[in-house]
Amino acid sequence: GEEVRDRWRTPARRWVVERTFAWLKSFRSLRTRYCCYLVNFMGLLYLALACILWRKLV
Repeated sequence: GEEVRDRWRTPARRWVVERTFAWLKSFRSLRTRYCCYLVNFMGLLYLALACILWRKLV
């Protein structure tokens, strides 16, 4: 019935998340995790997000 259809529906803004992941995959160091430590990986992630925001603002 209708409840089954609603369960399989994807959220309307799923493309926002998928687009963001696609932008992040353009950074090689994030695509293949070379860092042994989570702190280093998170630093690279924040740097990549800052670069993406900078490109969108300028």
